[in-house]
Amino acid sequence: MSTLDPRLSLLYHMTPPCRLAADIGTDHGYLICSLVENNVALRGIAADLNPLPLEKARREALRRGLTDRLSFLQADGLAGLPPEGLEVVLIAGMGGETILHIMESWPHSRSPGITWLLQPMTKAERLRRWLWDSGFSIPRERCCVAAGRVYSALEARFTGQVLPHEEWEYHLGAIDPGEGPAALRYALQKAEELEKIAAGLRSSGDPGGLQRARSLELAASAIRERLPR
Repeated sequence: MSTLDPRLSLLYHMTPPCRLAADIGTDHGYLICSLVENNVALRGIAADLNPLPLEKARREALRRGLTDRLSFLQADGLAGLPPEGLEVVLIAGMGGETILHIMESWPHSRSPGITWLLQPMTKAERLRRWLWDSGFSIPRERCCVAAGRVYSALEARFTGQVLPHEEWEYHLGAIDPGEGPAALRYALQKAEELEKIAAGLRSSGDPGGLQRARSLELAASAIRERLPR
């Protein structure tokens, strides 16, 4: 666990016990190695597009004596990854649009037995919108602060149900601002971002922009209403 920064540690603690987990964009392999080393996952797959990070992950697995429980895949996202036995997929360190593209491109992403743990670095609202519009639920979302920046990580599962959501939900997700300082900071930042965008749209004078500004202002207000008193 000493090799995990707060961002990866958040994902580690959100991972349910499983037989097989895949870490997509594994980088140094710290997360998947920690999950396997501590028997959160009995076996793991480390996948990365580039050979250099994958080689670093191999060396980390060798250093920890885990090579018999880990496999390594050089792939673009989930391409070539078989779904058999896969219970958890972790994707971190990428933008929300990149994550949704990876999921959208894999023909098995709607397998109901997979738990997705996703940590979008940007555009989290677009990822949430795509997940909900594609029949996924987001049962929980957590926050942390790493290197002075607040991050969220969400759990998603495919249910096949497409339910309506309000604008504020795309920006706050399943985060409870009362859960702790990181969650509160995340919510405040989102409200301020929406208010700033809305102000810019109002100053433009475009009729379509004014309608969008009102929608964002209502979303910011809804987020502020959920802040702890």
